[in-house]
Amino acid sequence: MSTSSKEDKEMTPEERLNYLRERGIFVETAEDRRRQKIKDIMNETDVGIDGELYEDLKFVHVPQDESLPIKELSMKVPQNRTPSNAGDVLLTELRPFFSALSNKVDMDLFRDNASKQFGSTDVPTISEDALHRAAEHGLVEVFTLVHPAESNKYTSVNIYLDEVGMLKRLPMNKRASELASKAGFNPAPKFYGDIFLGRVKSKPIVHNVDFRKEDIVSNTEWLRNATMENLEYQAAMNKISGTSELQPAADGENGVAKEELGYSWTQTDEEVEMVIPLKSKDGSTVSLTDAKAGNLNVKFLPKKLRIEFLGEELLSLVLFDSIDPDGSTWTLDSANEHVSLIVTCEKANAISWPRIRY
Repeated sequence: MSTSSKEDKEMTPEERLNYLRERGIFVETAEDRRRQKIKDIMNETDVGIDGELYEDLKFVHVPQDESLPIKELSMKVPQNRTPSNAGDVLLTELRPFFSALSNKVDMDLFRDNASKQFGSTDVPTISEDALHRAAEHGLVEVFTLVHPAESNKYTSVNIYLDEVGMLKRLPMNKRASELASKAGFNPAPKFYGDIFLGRVKSKPIVHNVDFRKEDIVSNTEWLRNATMENLEYQAAMNKISGTSELQPAADGENGVAKEELGYSWTQTDEEVEMVIPLKSKDGSTVSLTDAKAGNLNVKFLPKKLRIEFLGEELLSLVLFDSIDPDGSTWTLDSANEHVSLIVTCEKANAISWPRIRY
């Protein structure tokens, strides 16, 4: 087999796509088509009917892809807000966007997360068809960065996200988490996929008001005040609930190993550590000498890990996010009478992973 064909076989789909495009080959992916559909959706404008006057409402789009710019968008809303047209219009208007991104839901991931929240015996019985229908319809979740209070004239600042973004295996939105951190949330929540930022006044009636791109910078008044307000709010909620965090720890965090088939793993924001017990072909334990003589081969790729032992593939993983192959290492450990391979992957992005597999 030629060297080029070997390299092509080891490429991830993303690396192969970049390889082709760098050589002038036009490739349109399903993601490209989804992005175009999203652009069409976000460029739609509402027109006034029955003589009603409309005005532009400003809000902000933050893509999960950090190579894409943060954009200020606008939509038409009635100028005169009454109880009949009151409410947060973004909850409805953003549904097509989240539906267009993806409607595939990972049921295994749903069951894993449900068992963590409800316990293994109390997992809600929701059919796969029901979740897929909900995803197709578009589910908008609101995370409140600033709660309405008298001090801010009862004005909240919200993040709007795909409610089933994690179950769709959408990538993490690092910029959204960084903004929540600046607003005083510690630890910062995890957001998946693209998000939107908007502002809502709750008095005298609930209605949207402008949130602009310049409102994101760290020295704006709302963000300076949010830090102290949310730290106080979090402390009060933690006191009531008896917890010290806004969210449960992700798998592998706080030194608690997540058990997988054939290995376990832990993580920090900077790295992932895997422990893989080594065994002979008949399943018996091996000595440190045997392990060193077993042609152990660990290959680090930007989004993939491949391990061979005794001439066979021991583990092949497409990772949740990118790693730095040059900063990743492995060693052997025989402290507990069983020889284990310890693999340490340096994360390319300093974020928590909700799972180790893509």
